[in-house]
Amino acid sequence: VDYTHSDGNCSVTGGYVYRGSAYPAWNGIYFYGDYCSGHIWAMAPDDAGGWASALVADTDLVISSFGEDQDGELYVIDYGGGTIYRMMPAE
Repeated sequence: VDYTHSDGNCSVTGGYVYRGSAYPAWNGIYFYGDYCSGHIWAMAPDDAGGWASALVADTDLVISSFGEDQDGELYVIDYGGGTIYRMMPAE
């Protein structure tokens, strides 16, 4: 997957593969973000045997890290606000 430093992107923040049970459609999807832009992407295998990445959230967060709890649910850490957010699908 290509990662450009355009659109305010400056530093990729590695994430986790979703292994929780709350959102079955997310199983096996890798989530990652950008420290400066606040973008969050989802990356999953495509039909051609490669990987496809899609922007799934455009936030105002300063994403410094991701986390995973004992149930496989994912969290994003906002360095700018000092807050931990549980990830969930947009409504």
